[in-house]
Amino acid sequence: MRALKGDLLTKQQMESLTQAPDLQSAISILSQTSYNEQIQNLAIPSQIEHGLKQNLILSYTKILKFMRGRSAHFIEDSLGRFDLYNAKTIIRSLIKGINISDNSFPQIYSLGKYHKMRIQEAMEARDLAGFVEVMKNTPFASSLNIGYSQYESESNLLSLEIALDLGYYSRLQEAFDSLGPFDKSKAKKLIGMHYDMINITWMLRFRENYNLTPEQIFQYILPYGWKFKPLVFWKIIGSKDIIEALGERYMHPYDQVLSSAEPVDGNPILGAEIALMKFFYQESIKSLRGYPLQIAPIFGFFVMKEMEIRDITTILDSKMLGLSQDRIKPHLITIN
Repeated sequence: MRALKGDLLTKQQMESLTQAPDLQSAISILSQTSYNEQIQNLAIPSQIEHGLKQNLILSYTKILKFMRGRSAHFIEDSLGRFDLYNAKTIIRSLIKGINISDNSFPQIYSLGKYHKMRIQEAMEARDLAGFVEVMKNTPFASSLNIGYSQYESESNLLSLEIALDLGYYSRLQEAFDSLGPFDKSKAKKLIGMHYDMINITWMLRFRENYNLTPEQIFQYILPYGWKFKPLVFWKIIGSKDIIEALGERYMHPYDQVLSSAEPVDGNPILGAEIALMKFFYQESIKSLRGYPLQIAPIFGFFVMKEMEIRDITTILDSKMLGLSQDRIKPHLITIN
């Protein structure tokens, strides 16, 4: 864990990336870091993002070599989120009629022995019905059947993907519940904050971007949060300005975080999401200062690593668009 933490980029390295004059210069700086092996010969930000996340997956597998029992099961289920992404990628490709059976398809993540599906067979499915059949003996089967039925009746991809999300997070929570008392007591807050971030983001996006009703949104709320509970949801969802309501009451300390959040690029929702992620990132850093032989610092490390990758990807995308350093920094989590 400590060795992997040492591979995280320093503030100076992140600053160098933001100050790079162009995309190629930023990639050159990145190639001198621990990410080099996964991004060699890549020049497009979306491909580099895939390589960066493969590096994150490698960190998972390195830690799993030293873990056993219930704690290993929880970390494996955390890693299983990338098979959730793989399932969504395959579903989207099938709907669009894109063939991804070639192993070189760049958007599929390789998890080695930790795949929760028969990945090659899933990629070779000829249609959505065939994919559902391939997945019938996997952890995704139940939620995929529910989502597929909804998709057939509504032709709504969102309902299918959300069904997969809800099924995944239910399994992750079951794995967390199976942990020993010490692990659960130390990690409960951090894991609960993870669910809170998801719930708040979904609530904001579903109302603003998809115009869903409160009743529809409530079906998609994860019931495992630290502060975000059903009663709080119903108090907030009726507000004209959800961000303002969150910032005024109900959910300390998120209220303080959101009350001081500034819009980013004129977008208050994006500003709120970034402010919350910064708070979550700082809490993850704190988790690494505790007793090392427990789940909390391991989970915290993965949060930090993922936030770092998010920031690197943001910087590279911004360099490709020719944006200035002043335009980039408000979007970043790991540096001020």
